[in-house]
Amino acid sequence: MTAMDEHQDRRPFGTAAIYQWVTRLYSALPYHYFKNGYAFPAWHYYFEVTRRCNLRCRMCQYIEWLESASPQEQKEGELTTEEWRQTIEQVRRFSLITFTGGEPWVRPDFLELLELASRRARTHFISNATLLNDERAEACVRLAPRRVGGMGLNFVGTSIEGPAETHDQIRRMEGAFDRSMAGVRRLRALREQKAKACPLIHATTVLQADSVEELANMPRLLKDAGVDTWNLVTETRMFELPDLGERDPKEYKSSDVARPRIERRRLAEGLDGALAAAKEAGLEIRMPRMPRERLLDYYDSGLDLRQFECRNAWNTVFVGRTGDVYPCWIMRVGNVRAQSLKTIWNGEKMRHFRQDCQRRLFAMCPGCCFIEHKKTGGKVNG
Repeated sequence: MTAMDEHQDRRPFGTAAIYQWVTRLYSALPYHYFKNGYAFPAWHYYFEVTRRCNLRCRMCQYIEWLESASPQEQKEGELTTEEWRQTIEQVRRFSLITFTGGEPWVRPDFLELLELASRRARTHFISNATLLNDERAEACVRLAPRRVGGMGLNFVGTSIEGPAETHDQIRRMEGAFDRSMAGVRRLRALREQKAKACPLIHATTVLQADSVEELANMPRLLKDAGVDTWNLVTETRMFELPDLGERDPKEYKSSDVARPRIERRRLAEGLDGALAAAKEAGLEIRMPRMPRERLLDYYDSGLDLRQFECRNAWNTVFVGRTGDVYPCWIMRVGNVRAQSLKTIWNGEKMRHFRQDCQRRLFAMCPGCCFIEHKKTGGKVNG
């Protein structure tokens, strides 16, 4: 039995497992029985407040745009503070709001938006943590509930791609690793000072060829910095597709999507090293929602999509920086400048998209962190 097999046999019933169990339970009835595409009200909202960023990561889905567009072009069309306020006020109370980017902290009003949302819902933001200074870290802890699940800032996520040299090369900024880890340490110290369980801190690492041999070196670094959970996620190239979000996703073929590659033996050894090191460090680890062999297949021969499903469109809604609304990034279904979230959620385009998802997944779905293996989808592999 490999380290990964052993780890999958003893999955902890932690925060990640609870989240996945709730989402599957919430979506089960409409996914299986509502053939008209209707869903219960959304309860997880992703708000992409900007695509601007102070880093230029190699694998970023927006890297070409970030390198070619001027600062003014990157900012053009973003929802204003007031428009984001109006959008936040449409969120059902006690839901979960995830703020993402780009880098959310490049917006001067981000803290204002986070405070507003934290009074209404459970909140979470994803940041590279390089801009998480003392003042912002103190505000994060102030907005956090004492226990997980309370109203306010429950989670903060960042991305760490390897030890310092590897991370900085992938991020393409010297000192990025030290700045991000300093932000994590600052947040953890303030959380402990205030005797709060929140915000829980998770670090995400993309499984990629440039860093697979470094995976075993990560858990101790993350644990020592104060990270609570380490997420390993698949690399996706779907954002390279032309007209993604505007074209019918059924029009794309598997051959249209460039799939990332890692030699099977290298990836297997990297995963086993990561799991063994996480166990030794006492760090919770979360894996993609599929068995080990299917994860190896993804980077080798590819996935058989008939073995997978996605219920995300029954739980989650995405709002992009200019107000466009998506069940996921592959299909735009409206805009908050023209319609309410409630109207869009069970509108004609959204219902048709769900009906398509009930029949099949799409060529660009492999690599997405929301798809799950049908036989093991209800369990978190880590």
